[in-house]
Amino acid sequence: MNLGIQKEILMTWDQIRRVKMFNLYQNMNRREEGENRREPDMTGHDRFCQVRPKSRRKRRQVTRRAQSAIELDTEAMLSARGVLDRRGRSASIEDDESEEEKGYQLTNKIDSLAKILFNRVTAARNREQNDIRNGRHQYTALDCYGPSACEDVGECMEMEKRSRIQALTICQSHLKGSTRYSLTKQLNNVGSRVDKHWFAVRDTTLKADRLLTLAPLSRNCPINICSSIRETLNHLFLALQHPYICPVLDLDFKEFKGQNYVILVQPINQGSLKDLIYGIERNCWNEDWSQKYVTRGKGLPLPQVQRLGRQILEALLFLKERGFPTVTHLHSGNVIVQNGVARLAGLENTLLGFTSRIYPVVTSRSSHLNFIDTICFGHVLFEMCAGYELCSFKPTETQLSDINKYPQILEILELIFEQPDARYPSVEELLLHDLFRNIDLREMRSAPVTMFRPTLSPPVVNLLDGIKRKHINKRLESIDSEDVVSLDNPAPEHREEIEESSLLAEIYDELSTTTI
Repeated sequence: MNLGIQKEILMTWDQIRRVKMFNLYQNMNRREEGENRREPDMTGHDRFCQVRPKSRRKRRQVTRRAQSAIELDTEAMLSARGVLDRRGRSASIEDDESEEEKGYQLTNKIDSLAKILFNRVTAARNREQNDIRNGRHQYTALDCYGPSACEDVGECMEMEKRSRIQALTICQSHLKGSTRYSLTKQLNNVGSRVDKHWFAVRDTTLKADRLLTLAPLSRNCPINICSSIRETLNHLFLALQHPYICPVLDLDFKEFKGQNYVILVQPINQGSLKDLIYGIERNCWNEDWSQKYVTRGKGLPLPQVQRLGRQILEALLFLKERGFPTVTHLHSGNVIVQNGVARLAGLENTLLGFTSRIYPVVTSRSSHLNFIDTICFGHVLFEMCAGYELCSFKPTETQLSDINKYPQILEILELIFEQPDARYPSVEELLLHDLFRNIDLREMRSAPVTMFRPTLSPPVVNLLDGIKRKHINKRLESIDSEDVVSLDNPAPEHREEIEESSLLAEIYDELSTTTI
């Protein structure tokens, strides 16, 4: 072969190799840029957001238009009604209800009445205790206070209106200085806290809708508010991203008329575990809390209870391994369900000194304060099966009879509440139980290892250690104080109160199990 031809062939192959290497280098750069663009290292980004795939179902074409009542033949309807009456059947939907359905509706009304009665008495007792203990926040809806708190309904509504107007003013003042978020609208009272307000905002940086919450700081807040604390908390929330934890995308503090407020930004959710239990539609998640749960819910299927329970336990274990204080805010309203995946929310409550609505119930016995997360999980587990909350520290025999079709749940509830010498199982022990052992956690497969082993900075570690020390001191003070009443040997001045509570629990249980 000619030498010149060989040189041309070699030059051609060399050019082809260079072009391939150049294309490969460009593809690698584009891939790295795409990854950096998808997962920026900043607050406001949820790495574990569960996105529902869009379905491409074709709608059926409507072949004919439905007729209105005016267009129907009146004589034909009357003749049809007569035929149905002769056969002993009703032509209207209302008359078609069976006696069993009417009895079920009456039972629901009685159950709602019992809940209202229980909430009013509990709210009155909590207010008295809060006056003695200097201002622990309450978590009862405004209408649960009843006439004893307000002279009339009009005054109560006026107080709520003024509170919402003030919250809107604070939110607008805060967003005026923000270049990232813009206010969309003020939402209803989504939660049970009286002094907490919800807003829908728009993240202009990521082009996404977010949920903004505003609440005054508690007197029991264990941290001193300053700019460095804000940065430390945001770094902490950024490090606590997990498939089963609802992230806090941004946190800030706002002072208004001498009162400090905490402002949090989180992803817009489509309902909580409580919404799922009570059958609330996805588009009704932002309705008023006092109106959503007036009727008794339904128990979830056992496989769903197992999967959601395992996911909640994984979130608790993750927080425990990161040195997070004991979670005391766990209840069905603080568990977000996103496309079938449970995500624990409300992490800020433990850090900022807030207490949950069920806190007086789960802390009624001072010997188990280190296992409040386990007790709260037992309450959530019972509610997922029974369809209603526990109003006592542990379920009674009557309440356990409502979940007889869940023998495995009865076994684990006995493990939690019926241990000798008041020894309660830890989160690790519950994870090893047969009920949760063989659950597939597909959300954790593709997550990088660095997400589950984050490196906490020294300021974050010091903040968590300081909060845990203050919680321990507070528990010791509560044990030594005269306000703590022993349920086994109550003081004479508290016996009447405990008897009233037990009587109310019996009334509630009796009404809850009434059959017509």
